[in-house]
Amino acid sequence: MQTIATDLDIKDMARGAVFLGTGGGGDPYVGELYLRRQLVEGRSAQIIKADELPDDAFVISIAGVGAPTVIVEHLVSTRTLLRLLEMSEKYYGRKVDALISAEIGGANSMFPLALGARAGVPVIDGDGMGRAFPHLEMTTFSVYGCAASPCVLLDDSGNATYVHATTDRIAENMVRSVCASLGSMIYGAFYPMSGRQAKDLAVRDTISQTLEIGRRIRHARESQSDPVEDLLVLLNDPAAGRHARQLFMGRIVDVRHETRDGWHWGEVLINSGRGDEPEFSVEIQNEYLVARHRGRTVTVVPDLISVLDAESAEPLTAEMLSYGQRVRVIGYSAAPIMRRPEALRVFGPRMFGIEEDFRGIEELSTDSRL
Repeated sequence: MQTIATDLDIKDMARGAVFLGTGGGGDPYVGELYLRRQLVEGRSAQIIKADELPDDAFVISIAGVGAPTVIVEHLVSTRTLLRLLEMSEKYYGRKVDALISAEIGGANSMFPLALGARAGVPVIDGDGMGRAFPHLEMTTFSVYGCAASPCVLLDDSGNATYVHATTDRIAENMVRSVCASLGSMIYGAFYPMSGRQAKDLAVRDTISQTLEIGRRIRHARESQSDPVEDLLVLLNDPAAGRHARQLFMGRIVDVRHETRDGWHWGEVLINSGRGDEPEFSVEIQNEYLVARHRGRTVTVVPDLISVLDAESAEPLTAEMLSYGQRVRVIGYSAAPIMRRPEALRVFGPRMFGIEEDFRGIEELSTDSRL
């Protein structure tokens, strides 16, 4: 068991969560503030490895649902999160033994930690994506047999409902409709599962990874070395099936943001300064979905695309991007469990309307000097 007991740990985790969030999941700063408040009040988040959990334990995922552009306007309500946990235990008829993130990216990496610290419930070191995705069914839990519903939904005003759908895609549609009708921001308890399922289906050790990514960036700054180069050394591990590349570096010359149907849509165009026309683009649906260099795809979902401030290497969510920023774009391969054929049928490029088949970053982008 690992204890998150310092402000520095929380800040490092939040930084790493933005990186793995691939632009989405919401700004974790709100969740970070709430988690730091728990430390002030003498509480800390307890992180356990999946293998520490009994097979018959009861586990749920706690997540915020909505457009990231709306999530940043909300503070985290202790009353709402505790009521959600209470309602969930009553609805499922079992005490919750552990929490797990549905996605490790952005704010949704922090909400389970904050609630776990407040309620004294441990959080499993893992999640269902190893990144963030805009759709409820886009998790390894769903792909490999653990349904997202029945689920409990609640907003800060106390409006609550329960969803029991025949498929996770239908659950996504139902939850999104509720979310849109309640101001594009709700919280939910999803994916009721056993300890055995958590062990078998989760992308492992992703909370630890957020902490290590955040630390690596901070240490590089402190030692005045290149944070991106240090980060690539950490992430690039071909023997484990993980590949990392710098895809591009330049200045944002155009960015489009639109909140529609409960999602954040957009596109960012980047220029290296060697000409007048944009050379690099990233398309957004809550998360960064596809990166192209001069029209050629260099990284595409489910592989990760992260945009970092060029000087500090601070990872940026999609809604943080603005004209004139100098940025560096990093591509990072998804966990191997996310690249299997059955997984790509749920969150491969064509599921986002991208008319191409998935190819890994190691095939698409072999030149880290772009």
